[in-house]
Amino acid sequence: MPYAEVQRLFDARTPFGTRRCYWKARYLTELPDAMIDLAIGNAWSAPSPATISSLWNMGRAVRDVPAGETASGDRSMGWMYSVDGVWEDPAEDAANIDWARDAWAAAERFGRAGRAYLNFPGHGEDAALTRTAFGAGDDRLARVKAAYDAGNMFRFNQNILPAS
Repeated sequence: MPYAEVQRLFDARTPFGTRRCYWKARYLTELPDAMIDLAIGNAWSAPSPATISSLWNMGRAVRDVPAGETASGDRSMGWMYSVDGVWEDPAEDAANIDWARDAWAAAERFGRAGRAYLNFPGHGEDAALTRTAFGAGDDRLARVKAAYDAGNMFRFNQNILPAS
């Protein structure tokens, strides 16, 4: 599937400006029946019917790249679990955000501690999540950031601080 098509998969479900969203995802080292059951159970317990609990196969091409070849580090996890809280009423923020955080935490035993997919990190998460998500690649990214963005202009994301 072309990359741009993947990026548009959920556009109809979450049209810009109409819904509130809180997403978290983590990489999984395996996909046992217990993880599938957890994902299904989380889908049923979601406070909003627009919410998504999904499992993604990362594909062999991702796993075949050695850890030292990219700044993202260890790419050996073959699966990703994503919990995407989607709702409309601001009064339901806490229930939906708590659901996503709890579902994400419950899946930790099927992954590697700290290995999270940072395009769906949750909002307002601390810098430690970013550092552990990149693993050993965090140092490499900090050096790249120091070379190309020493002033940290591009910081409105899961920020990597420039190496000092």
